[in-house]
Amino acid sequence: MNSEIAECDLLKLPERSCSPDSRTHVFYKTDLRDQYEAIACFILNLDVPTEVAIHFETAKNLYLYAWFVYRFYSVAEQQALASLEFALRERLQDFVAAEMKKHPKAIESGLKKLLGHAIKGGLVRNENFSNREHWARKLAKSRYSFLKSEEMRSAGINSWVEDESEIKVTQEDLDFDGLGDFQESIPRVRNSYAHGSGYLYPAPVRRTFEMVTEIINQLYQKR
Repeated sequence: MNSEIAECDLLKLPERSCSPDSRTHVFYKTDLRDQYEAIACFILNLDVPTEVAIHFETAKNLYLYAWFVYRFYSVAEQQALASLEFALRERLQDFVAAEMKKHPKAIESGLKKLLGHAIKGGLVRNENFSNREHWARKLAKSRYSFLKSEEMRSAGINSWVEDESEIKVTQEDLDFDGLGDFQESIPRVRNSYAHGSGYLYPAPVRRTFEMVTEIINQLYQKR
């Protein structure tokens, strides 16, 4: 056994298998019920194929069990992206078949290309995202925090008090191409997982689940 591996990254002993990962309460001040409720909101509509829905439920379970095994956050994100690719392939079967005919070795289109085709065909749109205003406010808050940090640095002070009333959502925030940004980030994230990585930062995982839920629901919504 490699003595440099931290105890929290080793196989958990049976008697500790239901104990939270030691890193859980360092980053989160919530309990398992809060973790569950935060994930339970990712609901696919009834028109999504059962096989795709089951695949995504597996991703959600991995997300939940990251409470006990912190590195499951990365596995959960990988599974969620695989669920999105599964959903796109099922929805774009004609496109997938046509693309395979173009290549002598029948190379299948990757997730980025599949999503790009869905965007180009109008199957998914930024303006149809249910939480678009929420994301716009997050952009505005990020900009506000950056500006305040710069002001703090210039004034030579060590702290500042956030004033929610100063956070202003602009039309540019509302018009942000979240789909395009997500599409461009996919290869980096997928390649990181596919080729092995020590990456461990759970914050972006929630955004991935939000995007995957929204995109799959748009793909299969009744028109």
